[in-house]
Amino acid sequence: MPVILILAAAAILGCVVLAALGMGGEMAMFPSDSAPLRMDEVTAAHVALLRPPLALWGYNVPATEEALGVIARAVTARDTEIATLRAELADMRARWGAQDASAAARDSTTAHNEVPAWPAAPEPGPDE
Repeated sequence: MPVILILAAAAILGCVVLAALGMGGEMAMFPSDSAPLRMDEVTAAHVALLRPPLALWGYNVPATEEALGVIARAVTARDTEIATLRAELADMRARWGAQDASAAARDSTTAHNEVPAWPAAPEPGPDE
């Protein structure tokens, strides 16, 4: 009887060592419970309604990480686009402001340098 227990303990210990070394086989990969988010489809409503699939303890970590990564990339892309558009708007305003200032300066310069036009003297008529 003690020999059988020792052989069983050795077999269990051997299986544990093989599993710890990664030789115990691979776990099957299962498809995700949720549809993947596409970056061009992320809106505020998608973020508000996002409910990651549940796991044994809390949320399914890979699905949650993927969703948060997609949201982060979408927000970053939109922030970059907003910053670019704001820079272009500031540049256009500066250009328009410079054009308006030069046009106003030109108008004020020509207005000060012009000689006022006097009304023409009436021409003498036949009875004068």
